[in-house]
Amino acid sequence: MFHVSVIIPVYNTEKYLRRCMESLVNQTLKEVEILLVDDGSTDNSLSIMLEYENRYPEKVKVYTKENGGQATARNLGIQRSRGKYIGFVDSDDYVDVGMYETMYRVAEENQCDMVECHYRYLCEEGKRTKEYRARGYIRQYKNQRDMFINAQVSPCNKLFRREVLMHEGVDFPEGFIYEDTAFYIKSIPFIKKEIHINEHFYYYFLRGGSTMNANRSRKVGNIFPVLENIIEFYRKSNFYSTYRMELEYFCVKILFCSSLSRIGRIKDQSIAEDLYETTFSFIEDHFPGYMQNHYFRGKIGAYIRCVKPWNCKLAGKTLGLILRG
Repeated sequence: MFHVSVIIPVYNTEKYLRRCMESLVNQTLKEVEILLVDDGSTDNSLSIMLEYENRYPEKVKVYTKENGGQATARNLGIQRSRGKYIGFVDSDDYVDVGMYETMYRVAEENQCDMVECHYRYLCEEGKRTKEYRARGYIRQYKNQRDMFINAQVSPCNKLFRREVLMHEGVDFPEGFIYEDTAFYIKSIPFIKKEIHINEHFYYYFLRGGSTMNANRSRKVGNIFPVLENIIEFYRKSNFYSTYRMELEYFCVKILFCSSLSRIGRIKDQSIAEDLYETTFSFIEDHFPGYMQNHYFRGKIGAYIRCVKPWNCKLAGKTLGLILRG
């Protein structure tokens, strides 16, 4: 039996794939299966994947599919996984060779549903590698409610007990970006115990610039159906009343902070105007009483209460200059 299944969606990352794979096939934990899901790559990625499958047939398995996005690849990997715990790695990143042995040991010793580690947030600039401040407040959570507050939603610095991901609806919504957001938030009700490891095991690389082309500009609006997916899941699963305040904080903060910063960088003003309007319509429809939410306190509370339809453009452009989303 495999202790850990590691799922890697791959799309045109031939330049980085071998580095990623070497960090995985050399894990000190031997009972690891590596599930490579090719998402319709058009470069040499598939050949590299098959090369590793041939070299390590006992632990590497390759699956191919038509291009459908990272969410479809990850969901397929979850379905095909056999490990007691499940982890995720992006194919242009890499991990410490001791990552999964340490996280597995901690999970087993403490009977955890999720183990989370720190990560390095890096950008390759020519021959230099620059490190940025990690996003999200990675720490030991006090309880499940605390897991909604300023969390790092990426699945890549986490190890999940398989049973958590087998619950209906705990998946990556397909066809959108920001799928990590929904996956993480939908897993919370089933994570009864979580442990934080103060080790930087994961190496995450920032790719590309911050320029908003027309296609990416339109995808900024994916945040709305992704948040709808979360809200629908909580209502359907009868968790909404339990976590209403936390959901409200999480969704409103995303829309008025990171999402507004992305809208502020869109050059096509017709697209931006529509997204600004949709932002306030979404909040009015789902969270009309957000100003009374007790989580909005201090500086973030003051900022959230100041954002209005008449000044949101200024807020978005200002955030767009400050943040990188």
